[in-house]
Amino acid sequence: MAPSYILLIEDNPDDLFLASRIIGKACQHEILTARDGEEADELLKRMERDESYRQIKLVLLDLKLPKISGLDLLRGIRGSDKLQRLAVAILTSSDNETDQEQCRDLGVVDYIYKPMTVDRLKGILSRSEGAQ
Repeated sequence: MAPSYILLIEDNPDDLFLASRIIGKACQHEILTARDGEEADELLKRMERDESYRQIKLVLLDLKLPKISGLDLLRGIRGSDKLQRLAVAILTSSDNETDQEQCRDLGVVDYIYKPMTVDRLKGILSRSEGAQ
């Protein structure tokens, strides 16, 4: 059986560590990480080409990323024929209402304020796996 993944896109090392620990407690999915928008974009394009994106159960996306913003990454995901159905949850410390509205319009499954909790992640995974 092929492994399943959560793709965690986060540039802050402390937030990356905490989110990774929570993911490890909440589920059995393996964790793929990208530390900036450019790295995430390259990873997603590679996964799109080799069809391995199918093993991604959830993308946890920080909005405030260096090089390519999380919002631009989300637009790219939704604009891709193959990636557009990926479950994406925003993981952020921003309470900017415009960001939230744009993310909702782009079909995110949730908008999570840092720090994330195990229960919150379990709920998101449950909803996103049922929708696929």
